[in-house]
Amino acid sequence: MKILDVFLKLFILISISLPLNSYASESDSDCVILLYHRFSDEEPKSTSTSPDLFKQHLEYLKKNDYKVLPLKKVIESLQAKEDLPEKCVSLTADDGFLSFYTEAFPLLVNYQFPMSVFVSTESIDKKYDLMMSWSQLREMAPLIDVYNHSTKHLHLVSQDTLTLENEISYAQERIEKELGVNDKFFAYPYGEYDNKTYSYLGSFGYTAFGQQSGVVSQASDFLNIPRFSMSGPYAKMDSFSLKVQTVDMPLKSYSPKSLIISNDYKPTLDLVFSRPLTNYEKNNFFCFVSGQDLAELHWNGLQTVSIQSKAPLLIGRSRYNCTMPYTEKGQYYWYSKLWLRL
Repeated sequence: MKILDVFLKLFILISISLPLNSYASESDSDCVILLYHRFSDEEPKSTSTSPDLFKQHLEYLKKNDYKVLPLKKVIESLQAKEDLPEKCVSLTADDGFLSFYTEAFPLLVNYQFPMSVFVSTESIDKKYDLMMSWSQLREMAPLIDVYNHSTKHLHLVSQDTLTLENEISYAQERIEKELGVNDKFFAYPYGEYDNKTYSYLGSFGYTAFGQQSGVVSQASDFLNIPRFSMSGPYAKMDSFSLKVQTVDMPLKSYSPKSLIISNDYKPTLDLVFSRPLTNYEKNNFFCFVSGQDLAELHWNGLQTVSIQSKAPLLIGRSRYNCTMPYTEKGQYYWYSKLWLRL
């Protein structure tokens, strides 16, 4: 909560004096993908979005002329190097909770907005009370697309090949058998993967989605596509309205690609921008560290920066969230790096 408040206050201060940016074309092929889980006013708050607040999100998108596109349309357009409409947004939800069917789906029907849900198949096959059924998933077509979120929702780190087959390939087979879906879209449980999982998905032709924030573009890694979380405090309207306006950070490369940190608990992220930044952009480029404050920045000219936390990252998942002003309208470039300390 504290870090989120710092984000929003800093953005407001920068926006007051934000100059016109000459790189508007950089947003022509961007799309913001939003990530939801449960739709409920009950616990757990960290993965829940109030149905009333979700309605406010949809109303905002409608009133402000956002183009809400099916996830498949977004990905196919980007991979084909085709432009997407301005103000592109795509809606997704992970896990397949029953509240998607009872709370979110009626609202989506009213607004006629498409959405994608990534499901873990074992919970459906075992008919858990809190999860949707295959028949409910069929009922929501064609407005709602269904994709792969594994079989048992395991952490897909340090798993053997047989486990990956059971978690990824078997779940894909179940979804194809029950729903006739053969699109190979996979959302990492917890947003986690290691090199073996990443390579497995790539070798079988999947497109994969993470849980780090950011904007998808033609330059994105299609085995780790970013999505903005819209659960808990991140679902508030000031956060929502800020993030649907963001633009993909203009990067040529970044390293490391791996999430896993095992020795250096203050990992360094190296970014190379696709163009030299203006002095104004450089001076207003900031990176925040989960549970900490601003990261240390070490610049090499106007096109390369190294980013490091000031204190060791805690065990589990952490993020470096980086932003930079985009235009006089108060938009921001955004890039996020997820780390996993085992």
